[in-house]
Amino acid sequence: MYFLLAEIIQPINCILVSQEVPTINIVLSERRSNALKGFISTENTFKGDFYTHKPTLKEPSRWSFEKKNIRFNGEAILLEDNKIWHPYQTKIKSHEVNKVFFSGLSSQLSKVTNERDLLKATSGFFTIGSECYGGRIKKS
Repeated sequence: MYFLLAEIIQPINCILVSQEVPTINIVLSERRSNALKGFISTENTFKGDFYTHKPTLKEPSRWSFEKKNIRFNGEAILLEDNKIWHPYQTKIKSHEVNKVFFSGLSSQLSKVTNERDLLKATSGFFTIGSECYGGRIKKS
């Protein structure tokens, strides 16, 4: 029981770095039952809360963005290098993904901001940091 509890409450430090604008990051630091929670930042300036949701039988991997009364969401497309990962294939393990594209994020954010670098970053790929390990705790 103790092992299970320790596994649930252990924090994570998953950093996604924009390939287009490397000063824009998504830092995922809190594990929830159905998502990883974090934030988008540009050069240490908070832009909003960000969540990544694992796929279910009814929905693909997803993202959501929240700031005050603004809420957007869409599909997250996960890749290992240039090969798309999905739960029904067997060649790529979930912890092997190293890149993600947040479909629709840039177009949704363009409704509330005109920050060119933020829109450019969110329209491209993010590199998934080595500590992310598919959202699980990486064992030493």
